Amino acid sequence: MRTMITEAITEHPSGSPDVAQGGRRTWLDYAEQYGIYLALVALIVTFSLASPFFLTTRNLANVGNAAAITGVLAAGMTIALIAGQLDLSVGSVLALTSVAGAVFVQSWGLSWPAAIVLVFLIAALVAVLNGVLIVNLAINSIITTLAISIALRGLAQMVGDGQVVPVTADTWLQEAVNARPLGVPVPLIVLLLVYAGTWIFLNKLRSGWHVYAIGGNPNAALRAGVRVNRITRGVFIATAAMAAIGGVLTLGRAGSGSGIYGNGVEFDVLTAVLLGGIGMGGGSGRIEKTLAGVLLIGVLNNGMTLLNFNSYHQQLARGLVFVLAVVLSALAIKKRAR
Repeated sequence: MRTMITEAITEHPSGSPDVAQGGRRTWLDYAEQYGIYLALVALIVTFSLASPFFLTTRNLANVGNAAAITGVLAAGMTIALIAGQLDLSVGSVLALTSVAGAVFVQSWGLSWPAAIVLVFLIAALVAVLNGVLIVNLAINSIITTLAISIALRGLAQMVGDGQVVPVTADTWLQEAVNARPLGVPVPLIVLLLVYAGTWIFLNKLRSGWHVYAIGGNPNAALRAGVRVNRITRGVFIATAAMAAIGGVLTLGRAGSGSGIYGNGVEFDVLTAVLLGGIGMGGGSGRIEKTLAGVLLIGVLNNGMTLLNFNSYHQQLARGLVFVLAVVLSALAIKKRAR
């Protein structure tokens, strides 16, 4: 069965089809495989030389803490892009789950466990809606999730009455999320657990092989016995679940929920994923490269803050990095199509 599924994948998951086919490796192959890691190391060295405060244990923990929410969402987006899909509703799901969780605890008087269960049920409903529109009605995932994103953002504002909803009735979640066991921030621990689980899913489980197969060639995957529609629906469950985790972490970190939280986070998520070499064409990619992309963006943001870059310069830098990520993705797709 695995052989049939592997044959359905048009590109090697590592993103190096030439190597998988026994061809000679060129410097472009090495750049594609290791470039993100070299860029991350180079950025760390640069900021370490530029600021004496960068390469400290506490600051590096802060980098991971700050990048955790974007990183969790990026894990879900990686699965989606490998499957040849795209979910632009993750930021709005984050906002809706954060404000809904705040209302459940603050206004309804629910306990945190009950509120978190309801938050994930909300995310599941969004995933089901996305699945119906994309799988059953065959509507493009970009159009679908963009429309859903706009609607959810409005719903999130309605739930919170257009205001930030602080949670003062029960501060358990704030205390838990902002804790640092052994000096390690809880969001960073969650991030590492999410990536460990995603790595196991994509590399060791049959469903993970199916995701690659569907992204590589859905028709061939279908002929190989892969339940394409079911796996595709599962992909959007994964992105919504990651967004809900992000919403819970945001709620705990801020001590409040709001319909404006997560606004524009999709671009940071896509930047990290594309920098990690996850192409828009589907069928290839490595979750560890996405993590490197997440950390690169986290290092960049942290370093610019330490060096007192103003907000305009930081926005310009992030925009240029996003453009670079898109260009690299396009070049990778063109190279693999040869």
